[in-house]
Amino acid sequence: MERYTGKTVRNHWTLPQRLSFYTDVIPNERGCILWIGPVDGNGYGAVAWEGRSQGAHRLAWIDANGPIPDGLDVLHKCDVPKCVNPDHLFLGTQADNVADMDAKGRRVTPHGVDHKRAKITPADVLAIRADSRDVRTIAAEYAIGSSQVQRIRHRQSWKHL
Repeated sequence: MERYTGKTVRNHWTLPQRLSFYTDVIPNERGCILWIGPVDGNGYGAVAWEGRSQGAHRLAWIDANGPIPDGLDVLHKCDVPKCVNPDHLFLGTQADNVADMDAKGRRVTPHGVDHKRAKITPADVLAIRADSRDVRTIAAEYAIGSSQVQRIRHRQSWKHL
């Protein structure tokens, strides 16, 4: 079968044919089989199947193991979104996925100035904590809410400082 060239895949192909067309075995230490076709916004392989776009890793699981039971997701042991190697996939709930992410230290929760909605700097936080003026005056000066000033003062927000 020819390799993926960006051309439209014929609709009469079977699932194994379509998966084979869009994958490439990459020799690496993990043994991943990588999806080389289209990807979604999160970097996961995406393929049209049964009239809709579906995750390539999900279809690889179905091809190798059968249907995915309701309430379960297809998760990656290797943590490579483009991997469609059935040996690297397992079934689990969303809670299992989060626990796996936490166990592997992959959860990144931005805080402080790294948070996309941060309006103040660490220096501002220290100044707010040292400021004895009333909450509303401080909030107006920094263009933040008075409840945020309270959370900063009580170390419920910006705890890392």
